[in-house]
Amino acid sequence: MYGGIYGDNNASETRCAEVTFTETTGAGTYTGSVTIPAGSTLIDIQVQSTALWDTHTSATMIVGDADDPNGFYDAIDLKATDLEIDEIIRFGSTGGKEGAFINTTTGELNSYDAAARVISGVVTTVGATGSAGRTRMLVIYVTPVASAATKTT
Repeated sequence: MYGGIYGDNNASETRCAEVTFTETTGAGTYTGSVTIPAGSTLIDIQVQSTALWDTHTSATMIVGDADDPNGFYDAIDLKATDLEIDEIIRFGSTGGKEGAFINTTTGELNSYDAAARVISGVVTTVGATGSAGRTRMLVIYVTPVASAATKTT
């Protein structure tokens, strides 16, 4: 059950935070972050292209946290080869761009953290031209209402 749907104040809340990256002329670094509250479980991080980046040389994106800046996704080419318009890279379909946090063999992912966690996407562009690129990063997580199990004998 999702919080607020049935008016249950004790329900967990699934949330989605979006960061948009908009290319501007000139080389540079774009950083967008989402803070996940302590005790939350990360459900997915989705990266979607809505317009290809057209910088002269390169436009690449990484997604991670303070422990590993590219722990979720590494070296996503935003100019076309890795992420075409309307395509989505997500935990279930990483396009070969998974970072160290995603084990594609076992499907394991360290998705829970007792402390607050900051998920950051970083786009780095090289080249003086380009202003068309648009990319969305969606961070989906659930913050449960905690309850303790009881033991019976």
